[in-house]
Amino acid sequence: MAGLDAAGLHWSAQPLVLPPALQGRVQAQAVTMAAPQSGVLPRETMRDAVYQSICQALAPQLGCTAAQLAVQRRAGQAPHLLRNGQVLPECQLSISYADAMAVWACTQPGAVGIDVQGAPGGAQTDIDAAGWPEVAALYLEPEAAAALAGLQGMDWQRGFAQQWARLEAQLKCAGLALTEVHDRQPGWNTGMVVADLPTDSGALALAWRASA
Repeated sequence: MAGLDAAGLHWSAQPLVLPPALQGRVQAQAVTMAAPQSGVLPRETMRDAVYQSICQALAPQLGCTAAQLAVQRRAGQAPHLLRNGQVLPECQLSISYADAMAVWACTQPGAVGIDVQGAPGGAQTDIDAAGWPEVAALYLEPEAAAALAGLQGMDWQRGFAQQWARLEAQLKCAGLALTEVHDRQPGWNTGMVVADLPTDSGALALAWRASA
């Protein structure tokens, strides 16, 4: 699947490979956009490409045309999918951006969260001086923070990015904002299926939970 946005920039979308536990429950894609000659990729342009890919991918299963579908942004909340201007409450969307790539996921019914993250620094970054271990301790769940123990350098950064992507995906699935770990209610992520997905553009995680 590919398209051309209003600014004349090319984009392409590819389905994400999901584990068996999520197949048939979640639809997800990675959207990649070719950078313009200026090297600056406007977020609105990327967002338009993602919305186009969502509408094109979901239209066949919803029995409509892509032109009948639209994505409605909501500040601080998951976006809504619209058909002919009406919200489709059974379709839950989640979107995440990282540089020239974005990922999205949709489930019906249920709740879904997806997140893609790059490493927090480069090969020369001193993670201790930058305070990243303190960030991990403040925000990650204890078992996630423990998974970073013993890692060094870029291995630690890649591990941190993966654990952060998993955290953000679960928070989106639960409909929660990012808070320090001690501020989250026990059991907030109970019943979620969490998967690390393969990607060439950083760490990617998806979380899904069945409807209550």
